[in-house]
Amino acid sequence: MFDRRGRRIPVPVLSVAATAGLLGLAGLAGCSGSSHTATGGTTGITVSNKSGTFNAQQLKTALLSRINGDGPISAPNAGSYSSLPGVQAAAAQMNGVTVNPSQCMPATVLQGAVLDTGALGTAPAAVVNFRVVTNGVSEVLATPPSQAVAAALGRSIPAGCAHYTASSGGRTYQYTVKQDWVQGIGKKPARVLNISLQGQKVPASVWSVVFQGTGFVGAVSVDGPNASEAAVRELGQQAYQYAAKTLS
Repeated sequence: MFDRRGRRIPVPVLSVAATAGLLGLAGLAGCSGSSHTATGGTTGITVSNKSGTFNAQQLKTALLSRINGDGPISAPNAGSYSSLPGVQAAAAQMNGVTVNPSQCMPATVLQGAVLDTGALGTAPAAVVNFRVVTNGVSEVLATPPSQAVAAALGRSIPAGCAHYTASSGGRTYQYTVKQDWVQGIGKKPARVLNISLQGQKVPASVWSVVFQGTGFVGAVSVDGPNASEAAVRELGQQAYQYAAKTLS
């Protein structure tokens, strides 16, 4: 996010995606309008893996390849979760940032289209970023190292973290976070998160949806003037359906 003078604003991404990792959300991209059409990987490769464990290249083939007819802004990245450029960029952005209340820091750093880096650090993962008009969309897929990690995606944000501040470079920014769970995106209820920057003339908001499939977790984040719950839910459903089909 940027303020009206074009200065980057620290965005502690609240709960699950990278996508600054996805959300920075450095490295994130987004979408525009209320209707989006996404298509799957260009390789057409499907992977049969009954064990439910996938490597990074397999996850890469399961990423969306187009949104509203537009391809990604750069080639998808695959590797360990912590090695993904978007995740590293988002982590670097948090250096020197002070979050208040302090207990909100774990909830705001890299989760969602940015999933929890501490839990997924060495897990196989893949990420892709799109830009449609002035907005961005990021998708990340990862294989959780254990069921405990996957289960953690359903936890609520810490008490008292619906409103918090982040300070950096002598400036303090106020954020509001909302979360909900929705059916129909993944094997279990998907988490929908919205983080909004308060007090700006130009609205700044990021929407993320985190979903769980068989042997993988994923997140889609939308960042831009037209970011909305409807947009992220639609794209999240398309992303999950394509990944589930490809990785079946």
